[in-house]
Amino acid sequence: MKNTGMLATTVSFPILRSKEDVLRPPGAASDFLSKCIRCGKCVEACPYDSIRLLGADSGLNIYTPYIDPVKTPCYLCRTTGTDGKSKPLGKYLRCGKACPTGALKPILNDIEVLSKLPKEMKIGTANLNRKLCVAWQFSFCGECYFNCPLKDRALLSRPPDEEVSRSGISPYVNQKACIGCGRCVFVCPVRKFNAKFINETNVPDYFQLRYGALVERIIAQNRDNAQLPAIRVLKNKSDR
Repeated sequence: MKNTGMLATTVSFPILRSKEDVLRPPGAASDFLSKCIRCGKCVEACPYDSIRLLGADSGLNIYTPYIDPVKTPCYLCRTTGTDGKSKPLGKYLRCGKACPTGALKPILNDIEVLSKLPKEMKIGTANLNRKLCVAWQFSFCGECYFNCPLKDRALLSRPPDEEVSRSGISPYVNQKACIGCGRCVFVCPVRKFNAKFINETNVPDYFQLRYGALVERIIAQNRDNAQLPAIRVLKNKSDR
């Protein structure tokens, strides 16, 4: 059982630099901070442990929930059925349903609804840097596209109004439909690999094995301008 007590969370969870870095759970509108009572019920309700609490040095954000997609993205309270299709775990996203004050608004767990959320209700918006993208640079990838829960809505296999001569996936973010769940961030192979881990175990992870050489070339070519991973979720402008 997860412990959501305040003292425990200061030890367990990392601290972000400022309010501007914080990606809130879905449904956190502009009145979020004034309504959040730091109860941790959203943390407890999350089926994938995607929601964490900020630490004691976070100012007005102390003990408020956030999502770090590099560590654990939001899976939108969905699972894959035996038929291979995405299915909701319930009628609503669980974090908003569990919130006792309305700091997180309840959101119907329906693909149509999720892809048409108003901007302030979203976690953020994914932004893709094509210069760092394996698919755009080498026509070999597509992890973000295939793992997007709103595939062909939020993430398209090709830009809709642009001619692309290369074969394969050329990912394009439809920012109007993107909810900012961070699944694309979590699976993006453009990252710095943990060489110490690989040396100790002699077992490279999936991304190192499949994309390692291409990623090293991309990072070397971009050096100072390489903000990894190639796709990142940026917070939408609001007072959250």
